[in-house]
Amino acid sequence: MNEKYDKFIKITPYLLYFGLCAIILIFDFNIWIQGSEEYPRFYIMPIVFSIIFYIVLLYLIHLIKSKKELKRLEGDIDFRKTVILFAVFMAVLWVPRQFMIWKFGITFEKLPLLYMVTTQIILVEGFYLSEFGLKRENLGKNILLGCVVALINIVIFTLLHIVLSFSFSGTDAFSHIEIFELSQFITFPYQVLAVGVAEELIFRGYFFTKMRKAGKSFWYATIFTSVVFTIFHIPWLINADLSFNLYLPYIIGKVINTFPFAIVCCFLYERTNSLVAPIVYHGFSNSLSTIIYLYVDPNLIFLFELILSITGFFILLVIAFLIPKIVAWFNYKESA
Repeated sequence: MNEKYDKFIKITPYLLYFGLCAIILIFDFNIWIQGSEEYPRFYIMPIVFSIIFYIVLLYLIHLIKSKKELKRLEGDIDFRKTVILFAVFMAVLWVPRQFMIWKFGITFEKLPLLYMVTTQIILVEGFYLSEFGLKRENLGKNILLGCVVALINIVIFTLLHIVLSFSFSGTDAFSHIEIFELSQFITFPYQVLAVGVAEELIFRGYFFTKMRKAGKSFWYATIFTSVVFTIFHIPWLINADLSFNLYLPYIIGKVINTFPFAIVCCFLYERTNSLVAPIVYHGFSNSLSTIIYLYVDPNLIFLFELILSITGFFILLVIAFLIPKIVAWFNYKESA
């Protein structure tokens, strides 16, 4: 009986993930509002389900913690098992994530993903979530840090947009000015509480931490998890007819640039020993990338977007290497 129970517990994270994804995919009731140019339809029911799932998850975590004696992450970690589990997680995530993108244009699988990683940590392995970066210490300082880094990101990319637009179109660049779409920014709470928490907990919190505990260096764990994080975004390139979106600026901006973005998050996590700053930074970055858009000659738009995406890659790398100095302003100490 105990053996069967243990086997069931081990597959519980996956059952929850697939089950909750199925609910979101099936019961959308075709209820949506007009979204942004990039996401024309913004579906309501996945958000409603996400809120319900979040409340239930918080209760489940409280219930498990009250019934189960949790432990600290101490002793040697088996690196090989960590890598195998990482591969299993990515394989499990791929199909529901792909269908979310095809149907909604947004990856609403984040709350099911959060169920999968939290139940893996506290139910299957019996660890405290705080061992993987979800800590209350220095909460305000970490929130502020995430906001500051996001603001630096937004300001630099906004200036880049202005400079490149002016370079390509001269004074005509100011003939048509657009401010960021509010409909995109209002997703900020979801981007922080669902996307930020889920992706940061699984990539930077769970697997990055385990690799560091397995004796791997900061750069080894950073490169490894960042490469997988990049692969994790490949579904954005696969169309519903199974063809590939080969528009180079889109490939770089949507997939390739997730690599330096992940490095920024790894630096934030390593230097603060908390996921709060990378979660806030992640949420801001997904909600708002630039404040202003200027006119660009349509005949030059491909070259404009290509230069913008390539330059963005190096800007993110620069921001990543500035993180230790920025964190120092907040009087953090380096992680042990």
